[in-house]
Amino acid sequence: MEKEEKAVMLNPFCDEGFKRIFGDKILLMDFLNSFVDTEAPIVDLTYENKELVPEENDRRSIIFDLFCKLDNGKHVIIEMQNKRQDYFVERALFYLSRAISMQGEKGEEWEYGINAVIGVFITHFNLFDNNDNKDVLCEMRLMNPKTNKTISDKIRGYFIQLPKFKKSNNGCADHFEEWIYNLKNMERMGNIEFKDKEVFKRLWDLSNCSMLSFEERNKYERSLKAYRDYVNQISYAKKEGMAEGIEKGKAEGIAEERSKNIKLLRESGMSDEEIAFRLKINIEEVKSL
Repeated sequence: MEKEEKAVMLNPFCDEGFKRIFGDKILLMDFLNSFVDTEAPIVDLTYENKELVPEENDRRSIIFDLFCKLDNGKHVIIEMQNKRQDYFVERALFYLSRAISMQGEKGEEWEYGINAVIGVFITHFNLFDNNDNKDVLCEMRLMNPKTNKTISDKIRGYFIQLPKFKKSNNGCADHFEEWIYNLKNMERMGNIEFKDKEVFKRLWDLSNCSMLSFEERNKYERSLKAYRDYVNQISYAKKEGMAEGIEKGKAEGIAEERSKNIKLLRESGMSDEEIAFRLKINIEEVKSL
C-alpha cells in the first residue's frame, strides 16, 4: 500500500492562511453551504470591500476578515478570532447591525428594504462554556420563543467554537464536520482528509505550502510568526499565572508591548488602519510607533 503523502500545510488560523483558503470562492461557498441556511445552495458570491466607513468622521470604521455578497443578495461577514474577548457576542451583534445600517438610504421614500446579513464567527476558544451548550456550531436568530418561529431573517449569526470539536476523521457525521476536522488538524497532520471529494482536493492544492510562490511564502511565514508569537505569549502567561495581567495590560510597559505588537502585525501585512482596529488604539498612536 502506497504511503500517503505528507506535506507542510498552511495554518488556517493566521491571517494569511485564513485569507488564502477562504479567499478562494469555491472553497468559501462549499464551506458556507455546509451549515448556513440560505434556503437554496449558494452558487456564486462576490467579495466586497472589507471596511465599513461610518458617515461621521469621529466614529470608528469596521474592518472585517471577509465580507461577501451572495447570489441571492444576502451579505455574509466571516471573522476568525483567536483571542478570547469579553462581550464577543455583543461585538458580533454590533458588526451585523452596522452592516445592516450601512444599507440605509437617504430620503423619505426609502421603505427599509434591506438585504439580510449573516455573520460567521469562528473562535479558537470556547465562547459558551456552560455545560448545557456543548455544540460546536451555535446559531443566533430573531425568534418568537412561544412559537419557535423566526420573526425576521434579516440578521443571523453562526458561532463555530473550534475547541469543542473533538471528533476523529472517522467520527465526522456530515460535510460541516469534515471541514472543521481539516481546519483543526491540517497543519499538524501535513495532510487533508476526505480527498475523495473534489473540494478537499482543492483545499489540499491551495493549502500545500509547496504551491506558494516565493513572495507568498515569505508573506505567509511573517503572518505565521506573528500568530505563533501571540500563542507563545499567552501560553507563557498561563504557566506563570500572568494571563490576567497580559490580557488587561499593565500601566508600565504598555508602550513597549504595543510597539512590539504593531511591528509583528505590520510584518504580517496589515495596514496601520487594520492594526489600530485590531489593537483598539488611535491611528495616530500606531503611526507614531
